[in-house]
Amino acid sequence: MSESFEQSIVSLLEEHVELAISTVQQLRAEKLELEAEIARLNSDVLQRDTKIQALETRNSELEEELDLERLATTQERSEVKERLEGLMSVLAASNETEGPDIGDEIAFTAEDDESDEAPSSAADSGHSE
Repeated sequence: MSESFEQSIVSLLEEHVELAISTVQQLRAEKLELEAEIARLNSDVLQRDTKIQALETRNSELEEELDLERLATTQERSEVKERLEGLMSVLAASNETEGPDIGDEIAFTAEDDESDEAPSSAADSGHSE
């Protein structure tokens, strides 16, 4: 082989080696960029997981609070209903024990009070018991 042919081969090999080196360097740089991106995305995922856990905890607290409020409302309604039934019993008993004039007066007062709110229910409530 001639010397110029050998130099051509050597220069071609050098070019291929330089190309390989630059390709390896480029791949390493891209790998570092991708690793940095992966680390950033993992951090985002952890932050979102933390936020989701906080929201789930808050949601549970709100659900418990709502359940307690519903229970309190139910209890309050029961107490009001019991008081109302007690008052109705007392009124019914006083109507039976006292004269008819007082009973008419109570019925008239009840009809006046209820007529402001619901006229049709005033007559019904006076005759229901």
